[in-house]
Amino acid sequence: MNDDDMYVRHQTLTAMVNVLLHDLRNPLHSGTLLIEAMGAKTADVDALRGKLRAQLGKLDALISEASGTIKDLAVEPRLTTVGVDSLARSLDEAFRAAGGDATLVLPPSSSWAVFVDARLLVCAAAEACIAVTERQAQQPNPPSGPATVVIRVAEADSEMLRIELGDFALAREGTGNKTPFAVAGSGVRLALARALSQNAGASLRLELGPDSLAHFTILAPRAPASS
Repeated sequence: MNDDDMYVRHQTLTAMVNVLLHDLRNPLHSGTLLIEAMGAKTADVDALRGKLRAQLGKLDALISEASGTIKDLAVEPRLTTVGVDSLARSLDEAFRAAGGDATLVLPPSSSWAVFVDARLLVCAAAEACIAVTERQAQQPNPPSGPATVVIRVAEADSEMLRIELGDFALAREGTGNKTPFAVAGSGVRLALARALSQNAGASLRLELGPDSLAHFTILAPRAPASS
């Protein structure tokens, strides 16, 4: 796929998302009015309930129709072998470019390599690192001075490597604990980070360490052994 094709796909995808978000507002607005109308003493609740179901059906139809087109517009990930050291250096640069101002403590040099879409994975990790600093700042006793995000790399098993991003105290209450990667739970940043990591051929999850501090972990497939 050449640059012109990718440009057209990107512009079309952006337009499709904007159209979808705009059209979703109409049934949502109508549904809100119907719910308010149910509170009236003279309301025909059964009739209003049927109309509300119809509006919800419109929402489902809009999402189903758009999702297929959006998937068709997606560009296939570019999976390549990349060294963990190279990923770490790229992560530091991407973190700064995304507005991160914490100190990233990169892992010791190693010969490990993963098989992923490096650019997508670096973007995902940068978003997750910024999310770590945001959570550190919200702790009851936030760290004094510049925030620090420690990057750790370890073997998960014979097929996967673990890339752990930072440490922070996990809040015990709130939607974010139950759905940490949902837009409604923790905002767009983490939801985007998880989606990007999946597109890159890896996965992102929230883990609790033995010290009761939480961190985000990327599980990435090892690069195949060279023949």
